[in-house]
Amino acid sequence: MGIFDTLLGRKPAPAVARARTSGGAPSTQFDSQLTQAGSTSQSVRKDLLKVVLRETLIRNGIPPSWLSADMLRTSSPSRRDTGLHVRFLVRHWDPRLLECAVAFESEFTGRLQALDPLASNWLMGFSWQIALEDKSVCPRLPHPGAWTAPPPQTAPAPLTQPSSFGDVIAGPTALEGSKPLDDVRADLEALLALRDADMRKHAAAGGDRAYAATRPASF
Repeated sequence: MGIFDTLLGRKPAPAVARARTSGGAPSTQFDSQLTQAGSTSQSVRKDLLKVVLRETLIRNGIPPSWLSADMLRTSSPSRRDTGLHVRFLVRHWDPRLLECAVAFESEFTGRLQALDPLASNWLMGFSWQIALEDKSVCPRLPHPGAWTAPPPQTAPAPLTQPSSFGDVIAGPTALEGSKPLDDVRADLEALLALRDADMRKHAAAGGDRAYAATRPASF
């Protein structure tokens, strides 16, 4: 019995007849033949599951209209009492809901056990059902080879990255229309020759006075 059975003072419902498969082994089945006491405890558990679902959705920022649930009464050959099976109904298409289904079930179970530590005795499991009004928004199946194909590789980042200082580009960069190195050296030598000629011209015109050493003034 769980915490709600203890509070209500209910005894466990008698075991119901379990269906057997063609091979003779008992199988889990959804059962609607419960006693009045068992129905009362199941009603309380259903309300508890609804509260946990609402809290899990709100705490994780998922709109409550995206996901609902059916609480189905069921029995299992490995357990004496009947329990509940939670079937989540996807009302809004968002791939993240299915990607995070395992994490959602785990958090749902944790919140449920925080309210009823014995919930594992009557919670039989989870299942998911797509219950969309418009299924045309869902993607189609990909090519059969896409399931086992390796994931696409992203292009490697360039070796030189733009500098964060304005529009300056880090590293050597070949500018459009730039001259070859030999032409640049020839231009530089021509400029130096013009400078030397200009210095010789000024030296001849002014003598040594034009380039006399400066001396500190005396006060």
